[in-house]
Amino acid sequence: MAFYSSQYDLFLNTTESFCHECKNKERLIPAHIVSKWQEVHLRKFCPDCWEVWSIISNDLEYFRKCNDYLKKPDLPEKALTPILRGCPFDCGVCPQHQNHPCLALFNVIDECNMKCNICYHSSEPGSGNYRTMDEIRKMHETLLSVESQPDLIQVTGGEPSIHPDIIEILKYLKSGPVRHLMINTNGIRISQDEEFVKELKNIGKGFEVYLQFDSLDGDTLKKIRNGDMRSTRQKALEMLEKYNISTTLVCVIHKWLNDREIPELIAHAQEWKCVRGIVFQPIQDVGRNSAADYRINLSEIRDIIIHDQSNPFWADDMIPLPCDPHKICVGYAVKHEWKILPVTGKIPREMITEQRGTIAFEQDKDFLKSVIETVSLDTAFGENIINKDSIKRKLFCCWPEFFAPESMSYENIFRIVIMEFTDMYNFDSANIKRECNFMIEEDRAIPFSTYNMWLSRSTPSPSLKDKVNAWKKSN
Repeated sequence: MAFYSSQYDLFLNTTESFCHECKNKERLIPAHIVSKWQEVHLRKFCPDCWEVWSIISNDLEYFRKCNDYLKKPDLPEKALTPILRGCPFDCGVCPQHQNHPCLALFNVIDECNMKCNICYHSSEPGSGNYRTMDEIRKMHETLLSVESQPDLIQVTGGEPSIHPDIIEILKYLKSGPVRHLMINTNGIRISQDEEFVKELKNIGKGFEVYLQFDSLDGDTLKKIRNGDMRSTRQKALEMLEKYNISTTLVCVIHKWLNDREIPELIAHAQEWKCVRGIVFQPIQDVGRNSAADYRINLSEIRDIIIHDQSNPFWADDMIPLPCDPHKICVGYAVKHEWKILPVTGKIPREMITEQRGTIAFEQDKDFLKSVIETVSLDTAFGENIINKDSIKRKLFCCWPEFFAPESMSYENIFRIVIMEFTDMYNFDSANIKRECNFMIEEDRAIPFSTYNMWLSRSTPSPSLKDKVNAWKKSN
C-alpha cells in the first residue's frame, strides 16, 4: 500500500554526487534532489555508508527561481581534454562542459605570507612555486584557445603580491584581450608599500583589487585567518582610497562565526568610495579547511541580506546569475554620493535570460534602450544627472552590463555577489557542468571547484595518457 514519507516532501530531480561520509572521490554515487520542510537536500545512496543527506538550499522557492533563470549555455570555444571517465574526472575542459570561463584564475604562486586556517589552496610561507613569465604566457595562450575574448582574469595564489614579477604579470595580462583584470590579495603589501600601490594605479582602467575582508572583529579573524588583520585591512583600504583604485571586498563566510556580520560588512563596504562591491563566499570543504560543522549555503546568506532592514537590497534585487544560477547570486545598484539604488529587481527576467551571451549584451542596442527605460534612473536621481544619449558599459563579468549614463562611471556601481563553490557535500554532476570559474594551467582550463577538490589534477595512468595524446593529435 502506498504511503507518505515524512523523510522528504517532494522529489525534484536525480543527479550524481560524492559521499561526504566516506569521502571516496574515485566514484560517483546516485543522488536524489528532494525538498524537506521547504529546504532542498541531496539524498545520496552510498554502497558503503548507505543513505546520506546534505542540505544544498534552505529556500525551496529560491531554488526553483534559479531554474527559471537558467539560460542557454555559452560554450568554450575549444575542448582541451577528451571524455574518458566522464564528468568530473575529465575536466580540462572537456566537450561535456556547458559554460565558458567567465572568470579565469591565474595561480602565479603557491607561497603565501600567511597561513590561514581556511585556505582552500593550503598555501603558507615556504610553499614556493613561483610561475615564470614563460609559464604565464603559456597559461594565457591556453585561456585564449578556450575563450578568445575573456571577460575577467583574476591573478591569485598563494599571495600574488609577493611574486617578484607581479607588476610585469599584471601588465602583460592587461595588454591582452580582457575586459577586466583583478588581483586577489590579503592586502599586506598594499598596506605597507605605497610605491607598489602607485604601480597598481598605473595599470589603468579595467583593473581592480579583490581584497580579502572576512570580518571586522579581531577574535573572528584570528579563528579564520590565524591573525588579527584589522589594522592591515584598514591601512590597505586607506591606500586604495587615496589612489582611487577600484576594490571589491571578499568575505569567506563561516557559519556561527562571521555570518552574523554580513549586514555590518555590507554597510562598511558602502563607506568607501573606492569599493565597488562585496562578495560573500560560503566556506568550502577543501584544502586546509574541514567545514562539516559550519557549512553555510548560498540561500542562507541571501536570506540574511534581504531581511536586513537597513540594507536597500530586497528579495527581488538579489537574483540568480543566469550562467550558473544555483551557485551565483547577484545584486547591482547605482551609487550616487551616499545613496544606493538597486537596479536588478527592475529588469525583467526575460531581458536577461534570452540574450545571446555575455559579450553580445553590449552590442544589442535594443537591449540597452530597454534597460535604460526600465531602470529609469532619471526618476531616482533627477533629470539633470542623466544623459540617456550617451551610454557607458560598466559592470562585472558575465552579467549583462549596466549601461550607466555619461555622467556616471564604474565609481557609481555597487554590487553584492554570493558565490558558492562545490565540494563533497553539495556536489551535483549536472550542475558542475555550468561552473564558469576556471583555474588556468599551461595545458588545461579546469573548473575552480573540481580543481580544489583535486578531481582533475591526479596523474593519469599510462593507458589514459596514451588515449589523451591520441585525442590531441586527432584534434
